[in-house]
Amino acid sequence: MRFFSVIAFFAATCEATGADLVRLPPNTWVEIKYTIEQPSDHPDEKGQWWPVGWNKLVYEPDGKRVLFYDRWVDKKHGGLTIYGNCLFAFDPAVAKVKPIKIDNWTVRRPKQGGYRTLALPENDKEPTPCPRHVYHAFEFVPDLKAVFVSNGANQTAIRKDGKLVGHDLCTDTWRLDFESMRWSRIDAPGSPPNRLDDAMAYCPDTKSLIYTGASSQLWILDLNKSQWRMTKQSPPRRTSMGRTIFYDPSKRRMLLVGGGQLDAWTKGKAPSFHELYALDPRTEMVTRLADAPTTLYASHLAYDSKRKLFVAVAVFNKAEQRSGMFCYDPMKDAWHEIKPANPIPPHKGWCGWMKICYDSRHDCFIGMIGDKLYAFRHEPGK
Repeated sequence: MRFFSVIAFFAATCEATGADLVRLPPNTWVEIKYTIEQPSDHPDEKGQWWPVGWNKLVYEPDGKRVLFYDRWVDKKHGGLTIYGNCLFAFDPAVAKVKPIKIDNWTVRRPKQGGYRTLALPENDKEPTPCPRHVYHAFEFVPDLKAVFVSNGANQTAIRKDGKLVGHDLCTDTWRLDFESMRWSRIDAPGSPPNRLDDAMAYCPDTKSLIYTGASSQLWILDLNKSQWRMTKQSPPRRTSMGRTIFYDPSKRRMLLVGGGQLDAWTKGKAPSFHELYALDPRTEMVTRLADAPTTLYASHLAYDSKRKLFVAVAVFNKAEQRSGMFCYDPMKDAWHEIKPANPIPPHKGWCGWMKICYDSRHDCFIGMIGDKLYAFRHEPGK
């Protein structure tokens, strides 16, 4: 125990590089020291990653990297806003964050103050999504080697004619193919309404994206037919903003996690935020599973494919709800708490659910809080 305590203390007071990830101490949070790679030789595109959040981490097994959609600030694409405008990749092996596809949109600042999001001339030749909060409606589909986004928020978006239409310019679905590195808008009928703070995940068994909306309704996007439709069954109807969805390969089903009325967890027990459901993608039937031990909103359930367990991290700075690392065993339908050797990295602001995914190459979780990245290897029993 003393040996592991010494390791934990050392890890808590230093930083790891990509090469260090293979030597992580067990059950210990270690900050990753990374560098930012500039996107091109064009001087107007040289800038910086300025996290705005409201997004999701996805591990891409082919590229062995972590994908996320966030804000890149440079001269060409405008100054600071609260919306993401770029697809990023973090390569854990070399500890580098790189903007790999910036949207062809910019920012205009009216004399009366504030700002507006508008398309650059390049967007006519190469259409790209309007910058937005993607929330959890962001996914990588390995079978197609493509990223998908659907719906999202940007109340400052304006059309070509200068009219402010806001979120309406984000009510759509886009696909980015990695072979061509070009976005294409999917004109699929029956799409879910844009109620903000929604989520979607890929189901490899049905070759479809499953979308969960604020009213608890579920939708399916058939990627072969490019067509949306509602599922036969959904969880109980209630306000479920912030509900997230993940594929469970151990039982070939979709897990639906938490969600409820925004900020409601600060005012009481908020039981709906603990609820966990499973959707069978073949029968489209929904089953209630074991409640989570804490409140979950916009939460990540990262699947450890080696140990066949899901992990979530929640931190409540004001102690409104229970903080900690929590593990869900899909085979036992049971939760338990993970006690790390050092404290969970501190969170800022009210949104205390760590963005996290599992890096199968290095057998560790990659976590993100603001512009900081962390690694954690879960070793049960140590």
